[in-house]
Amino acid sequence: MRKIISLAIVFILITVTIVGCANDGENNKINDNDLSSDQIENTTEDVSKKIPDPILTAYNLNGRDYHLLVPASVGWVNSRDFEYFPELAGEPINDAVQARIIAVEEMYNCVIKATQSGSMVSDARREILANGTTYDVIMPALTEVSQIAGEGLLLDLYKIDTLYFEMPWWSSQSCKNLSIMNKLYYTMSDVSVIDNDGIGAMIFNKALIISHDLEMPYQFVYEGAWTFDRLYSLCKGISRDLNGDGVMDKDDQYGFITDNGNILGMLYAGGNKLVTKDSDDIPSPSINNDRTMNIVDKVIEIFNDKTTFAQTMLFGDAVACNNAFMNNQILIRYSAMFRFTQIREMENDFGFLPLPKFDETQESHHHPYSYASPGVAIPITAQNPEENGAVLEALAYYGRTVLLPAYYEINLQTKITRDEDSPKMLDIIFDTGIVDLGYIYNFGGMREMFAQFVNNNSNTFPSAYASLETKILTEIDKLVETFKEVY
Repeated sequence: MRKIISLAIVFILITVTIVGCANDGENNKINDNDLSSDQIENTTEDVSKKIPDPILTAYNLNGRDYHLLVPASVGWVNSRDFEYFPELAGEPINDAVQARIIAVEEMYNCVIKATQSGSMVSDARREILANGTTYDVIMPALTEVSQIAGEGLLLDLYKIDTLYFEMPWWSSQSCKNLSIMNKLYYTMSDVSVIDNDGIGAMIFNKALIISHDLEMPYQFVYEGAWTFDRLYSLCKGISRDLNGDGVMDKDDQYGFITDNGNILGMLYAGGNKLVTKDSDDIPSPSINNDRTMNIVDKVIEIFNDKTTFAQTMLFGDAVACNNAFMNNQILIRYSAMFRFTQIREMENDFGFLPLPKFDETQESHHHPYSYASPGVAIPITAQNPEENGAVLEALAYYGRTVLLPAYYEINLQTKITRDEDSPKMLDIIFDTGIVDLGYIYNFGGMREMFAQFVNNNSNTFPSAYASLETKILTEIDKLVETFKEVY
């Protein structure tokens, strides 16, 4: 009976969902703000006609296990992509997980199994080097799967004919940014919703906006004017000693809260990346420019203004910072989406905001994904790569049409948001997610370089970069040579 009910969920969700399958935005997430209901229906029908043949003409796996190695629940990573709990029946994500598994199992005559691992690199490496074929797909964190790729242990996904990377359940920006020499050994996709929890964004306290007679920031976003300067002006002067003890501590009020290390997130928000790729799809540093200097100058100014800013750890940890936000002690917080899903019981209203642009000339907002987000890869020991790819394609497709709507439309947009503007803000956030090879490989330690500027209240970027440049270039060259040698 449960199987029948779950399959009904699949087809109901596919029919009614307004998944942004027709959205060609950089991250291929959901964005239907400008579509009428008729347009949405027509868009969904059009996309259904573009489903690749492997989705419709299934391979027959003859009842074998299709096995995925997936991340264990650690920190903000909640490994729920393949876990179904009968006692949680009726919870949207839980039901969607089961619906997807049943749909794919019946389509391919297989049994979907997922093994959680807290030691993804060693577990995957051991199995592959032993010529094992246990795992059809591995999903380590981006920093981990990049290690495995560099050891020649993964297939080039672009060579697997049953994977259709032009389809919206594959992240086009990830494929573009994570390839090297036009080969793609791992990427991000709608096989998983975990990555959504790791994207950087902002929330604000509506009660504090009103009590301080401030402008509601949504309009700045709509006008293209939500910038670093707007953030600063909104938060400036909000910090105050609530208990009058003369010490600014965890019991007081602040305008803007995040970590000093998020200067790097602000660099991404401002339109820069640590590396880009040349015409041969080889990474090259892209931060030694005036824009980086200007972004760092502005962030240092904001982060070192004691009338405006404090670090998350002032409160002890991220959970305590959440409690302070719910206690009306913080106007705006920049953190991962995961943290914001934990404040749904807050009494006063709050709203979501995208990360600000550097200035109004910047065309788009940008939101970095965590390097702990899971990548998707197929081991080089795969006995039938096309078969592996076909089932993976189906998992991504149903991730898009069943699991993602449950996470996004039902969980975030319905259960957590408090107004009609926040879902539109979420659309902007997820439509502009980015990943960066420089962030993942941390060439020359470039990822950690930026926090020191805030800590020292001094923009020493030119000298700091100059001291690392040779090491950065050497490590990029070494990576490229390694990929040439092992593949």
